[in-house]
Amino acid sequence: MRSRSSLACLLLLACSPEIAAERAPVVYAEDGRTEPHAHPSATLRAVAARSIAMKIGARHVDRSDPSDVRITYRRTLREAQELCDGVAFADQIEPGTCSGTLIDAQHLLTAGHCMDTARDCDESLWVFGFQMTPSGEIAPLVADDVYGCAGVLAYFDDGEIDHAVVRLDRPVVGHSPAELRVEPSGLARGTPIALIGHPNGIPMKIDDGGAITWTSRDGASARGTVDAFSGNSGSGVFDHAGRLVALLRGGETDYVDAGGCNVVNVIDPPPADDGEGLTYLRPALEAFCASPGVSSPACDCGGEPCVPELEGDRCDAAEVIAPVSRTLTGSLVGYAPLDRGECGGAGPERVYAFTVSERTAFGARSAGFDTVLYLRAGCDGPEIACHDDVDRDTDRGSQLSAVLDPGTYHLFLDAYDADVDTYTLALSFEPVAPPDAGSAPVDAGSGARDAGRDAGPLLADAGPETPVGGGCRVGTRGGGAAWLLILLGLLGARRRR
Repeated sequence: MRSRSSLACLLLLACSPEIAAERAPVVYAEDGRTEPHAHPSATLRAVAARSIAMKIGARHVDRSDPSDVRITYRRTLREAQELCDGVAFADQIEPGTCSGTLIDAQHLLTAGHCMDTARDCDESLWVFGFQMTPSGEIAPLVADDVYGCAGVLAYFDDGEIDHAVVRLDRPVVGHSPAELRVEPSGLARGTPIALIGHPNGIPMKIDDGGAITWTSRDGASARGTVDAFSGNSGSGVFDHAGRLVALLRGGETDYVDAGGCNVVNVIDPPPADDGEGLTYLRPALEAFCASPGVSSPACDCGGEPCVPELEGDRCDAAEVIAPVSRTLTGSLVGYAPLDRGECGGAGPERVYAFTVSERTAFGARSAGFDTVLYLRAGCDGPEIACHDDVDRDTDRGSQLSAVLDPGTYHLFLDAYDADVDTYTLALSFEPVAPPDAGSAPVDAGSGARDAGRDAGPLLADAGPETPVGGGCRVGTRGGGAAWLLILLGLLGARRRR
């Protein structure tokens, strides 16, 4: 999706669940979309069952009962598109916004324009197995069918090459990756292809009547006559042996006016050298496998990362620092989005670990781009604090503070989205007298989060010569710096995006 003005976004959000793409595909000759259970190919039915997922707004998924997950969205395709009587699938609900294909145990391939904002990761889920049963009901869903987004890798969209790899919030259970077919020069013209995904966000469909009509000279993109619609963006394109060869980027207009209502836009005869826009698997996998620290069966690097991970790229390989007040500098360029805090952080992150031997007032403040900071008591321990925007007008900077008991802690310097740059990270460590015998000790795992509650003492701006309160200033030079903790206060609610 391309950037729009704030007003346009508000108008679009007022009348649809999530807008996934401006580019809307079409039907060629006859509408070949088929319910997976009714498709004659056992191979394609198996791919549909095990590897295909739909992107949906998290607010439309009720996960309160892990054994019975429900889609609460109720608008039908007929209502959304003002369809005429007789249009296929008109009475099915259309909650989805994009489609994707599982390529390893925790990564899913989709279109770049499906994941071009942090909101696409923060507020969406990926649901496997959203399809109709032979009895005409939506197939039952359980917790192992639903996954959150933990980060986005290999993002690219220049209007022709369009891909992104979503790191899911946990390894997928009950489903398995598609078999991959990488053709360096692309597929020959006339090669039969099948599309499996969620047209208009309705339950999954298979169309195996398409063919490759054109391949770019560099073998990176193609066009083909698959029957596709908005919501199919990111859908897997397969050969008839069930191997993933490409993904859907976009195409022609979905529906046309038939005099007061709309019908499917049919192009007949199909074009010999045009069709829906496709991105081949090769450029997407090359970008994915070039991400530092990524180790995946989809990458031909012997089970090791093709590009070594950077220092502090993972929590269990965090950069260890001494608990000394200082200002660190660095860059998040090249880091991978492997984790996130409860207040956000869909972009890359760098992890620092430190150990305090006495009760300590800790503060951190970051600057340089749209950062997110969060602190945990160990990699898998509780999140103590999380903060996004210091300056809610510019979405820049983060700060947090907490009083810590002796132990080891992990500080995550994260990015709100994929837009990263150099940063400064100011850290403050000050000993704190133990609590009175009659008062309850502070639990290092129960610090306040960025939710409008009391967030504890905040670290003053880390920049040199920064005024604090009534003209006081904070220095930042080495261990002799005089770090000041300003008074307890409410962190105002984070501006929503």
